[in-house]
Formats: sequence, C-alpha cells, structure tokens
Amino acid sequence: MEENTGLTAERSLEIIAEQLEKSRRAVSKDTGQWLFVTGLIAMIMSVIVASANLLSWTPLFHLLWFALPVVIWLVMKYVNRNRVPVPESFVGTLVRKTWYTILAFSLVYVVIATVWNIVLQHYESPEVFLYAGMHITPPVITLLAVAVSITGLILKKRSLVWFGLLSFVILKCGLFSVMISHLLPPDVLGRLSLVRPCELIFLFALVGLMLPGWMLKKEAPL
Repeated sequence: MEENTGLTAERSLEIIAEQLEKSRRAVSKDTGQWLFVTGLIAMIMSVIVASANLLSWTPLFHLLWFALPVVIWLVMKYVNRNRVPVPESFVGTLVRKTWYTILAFSLVYVVIATVWNIVLQHYESPEVFLYAGMHITPPVITLLAVAVSITGLILKKRSLVWFGLLSFVILKCGLFSVMISHLLPPDVLGRLSLVRPCELIFLFALVGLMLPGWMLKKEAPL
C-alpha cells in the first residue's frame, strides 16, 4: 500500500513537471511571436520617425512613438487572427503579468516625463531644462531589457536572459553612440540630433526584441 502510494506521488510529480514543460513550450512560441513582431515594428517606426524628422528639420515627428502600442496591437491581432489561443497556465500568467507590469510602469513614466519636460521648456530657462529635464528613452529601455531577462528566467531560456542583459549593457555604456560619433563628420552629427533616440530604439528592438523572439520561434515546436 505504501509502495503504491509512493509510486503514485512520484508519478504525480512527473506529470506536473511534464505539464509545466509543455506550458513553457507553448508560451515560448507565443512570446517569441510577440517579441519578433514588436521588435520588427519598433525598428520600422524608428526608421520612419528618423526620416520624417530629418526631412522636416523638426523633432515633432517623435510624437509618432505614442502610436506604437496601437500599431503593435493591431498587427498582432491580424497575425493571430487564425491562431488557437494559448491555454491559460501558471507560466503564461507569470509572463503576461511581468510584461503588463513593466509596460504599465513604462507608460506612466513616459507620460509624466513628457508633461514635465513640456512644462520646463515653457516656464524655465534652457539651463534649468538641461539640468532638471527627465530622460525618457534610457529608463524605458532599461525596464524593457529587465522584462526580457525575467521572461527568459521564467521560460528557462538562457539566450533570452543574455539578450536582455546584452541590450542593456550596449545601450547604457553608449558604445553605439561613440561609434557613430567617430564615423560621421561633425556637421552630420548635428543633423542626427534630430533623430535621437531613434538609433538606440532601433538597436534595442533588434538585439532585445526581434532576435530573441526569432530564436524562441525557431526553438519552439510546431
């Protein structure tokens, strides 16, 4: 009797482990699709915003970034129109709540920082604005990089963890900007100030979103 009970308990643990692994695989495929599409759209948006700013000689087209979440949502709805929804699971819930939390923090920060910077520009001197203005892109990218790495930990995908860390290190240490500043002449660098931070967003979308998303899609079973 005790032997049967032990075997039953052992088998139960095996079944639970198997179900968790199946859940991870299903969520990995779905997450990979989302990361890949999001990264690709962010890269395209970076090119559009940068080109529009350069052609118009005004940074007003950075306002297009506020349309990015809507564009991603519409594209994902179209891409997944014929797909069977991933069943609700513990792993899927963890991934979803992680991204919802990070995106909520990012959105709130962007709104607060944008309003604060507008107020400073209108009511304070340029010196005060340079000192007290809130940077938007670095904190948001940091939050998203953390979300990518946490997702990798939940799904047990080391590549995703390292992609999140790599994108954070590259962008925070400014290697990309230093390389650009050495390759281009000063007059061109002056014009490129209109496109910042499009190049950083483009690089993060490639390293932190699209590439890990492609790897998850490739690894996930059909």
